[in-house]
Formats: sequence, structure tokens, C-alpha cells
Amino acid sequence: MNYVSYFKFKGTLNNDSKYPALSLIAFILKIIALVYLVVGLIGTLIMSFVWADEAGKMAEMFGAGKFNFLSALSSFFFSLLGGIIITILIFLLIWAYAELILVLMDIESNTAKK
Repeated sequence: MNYVSYFKFKGTLNNDSKYPALSLIAFILKIIALVYLVVGLIGTLIMSFVWADEAGKMAEMFGAGKFNFLSALSSFFFSLLGGIIITILIFLLIWAYAELILVLMDIESNTAKK
């Protein structure tokens, strides 16, 4: 499957449709999904560094005596992994909702033809 061509907005803004508002909503949802993906991944990376720093400080505060690098490293990777999974999942849900609108419009246009 060619993943690059999958993200094209082909057929999203269909001017000859009976439902131009639904086409516009599907287009806006795809834009929101892509913006969410980019912002979510950048935010996940930033917050993983913050949480890693806090985990290292917490280990220092509660008995390690110094900044605990392994605690910070494990916190970084687990928060990064969890954040990426959640971001991609929400991106796919928003994208799927936009595609659902387009599929329903296609079904309607195919059943209306005689």
C-alpha cells in the first residue's frame, strides 16, 4: 500500500455533491486530524523529557540520594511509547470519521443513480 498517496485529500472537497457541507466537514476533519498528529507527536516528545526529569528528581527525593538516570530513562521511554500510541489512535479515529462521511456520501450517490 502506498501510504503517501493515502493522505491525499482526493475526493474530499467535492463541489458537485448534493451535500457540500458534509464534504467541507470531512475536509476540515482531515485537516484537524493531521494537525493533531503533528502537535500530538511534538507534545509527546516534549512531555516525555519533562516526565523523565521529574522521575529522576522523585527518585532522588525518595531515597536514591542522587538523580536516578535509569528511572528517568524508563519514564522517558514509557511515556513516549504511550503518547505515540494514544496520538496515533486519536488521529486514526478522527480520520476514520472523515472517511465515514465520504463513504456514506458515496453510498448515497451510488444508490441514487438509476
